[in-house]
Amino acid sequence: MTVIDLHVHTKPASPCSDLEPIELIRKAKQLGIDGVCLTEHDKLWSAEAVLNLVREYSFLLLRGVEVSTNHGHILVFGLNEYSHDLWRAEKLRDAVDQAGGLMIAAHPFRESPTNISLEQACKRPIFQLVDEIEVCNGVSSEGANSIALEVCRKLKFRGTGGSDAHSVEEVGRCVTIFQNQIEAEEDLVAELKAGRFGTARLGNGSFVPINCSQIDSISI
Repeated sequence: MTVIDLHVHTKPASPCSDLEPIELIRKAKQLGIDGVCLTEHDKLWSAEAVLNLVREYSFLLLRGVEVSTNHGHILVFGLNEYSHDLWRAEKLRDAVDQAGGLMIAAHPFRESPTNISLEQACKRPIFQLVDEIEVCNGVSSEGANSIALEVCRKLKFRGTGGSDAHSVEEVGRCVTIFQNQIEAEEDLVAELKAGRFGTARLGNGSFVPINCSQIDSISI
């Protein structure tokens, strides 16, 4: 198995973050996380910069980007380049398809009213465009995560997890657990597309499965 935090922001790439890349790596290792995805706001790390960190700290770092679109925030993996004209989710979808990548609706109900019905929630346009839904977001409310999980099950997605960390204390709160080994971004995209993963939340010294009955708790 491979435990990965799919959703993390660092400074200075994400101005809203207080998390240094070195702090991120140290905390992830401490928690027993095998890898982390750098998903800055509307900014993609250079492959060279990530490779340098990987070599220096012997830790798996993968590139991604959190795109602010007309239908909400979307985590994207598999893009070699990112441009700000991809803010329209439909155009982003085309670019990601051409690159062979993957899109995940990030914290889709963070700003939604708490009394939204499941039927209304499922009709949001973003769910017609993405490949997966983030059902465990480390800084979203329990209610927002619960609605996302209900929609995920109703629409037959599997559901992913990521901390959405902006500080060292938030790292690893939610993770995605893959059945197979992940060594590169291509592996990540392939395993997500194949559905060979589950979601877990950090609690009481272990990662506790949320939507992945085939995966046992992993102690840290």
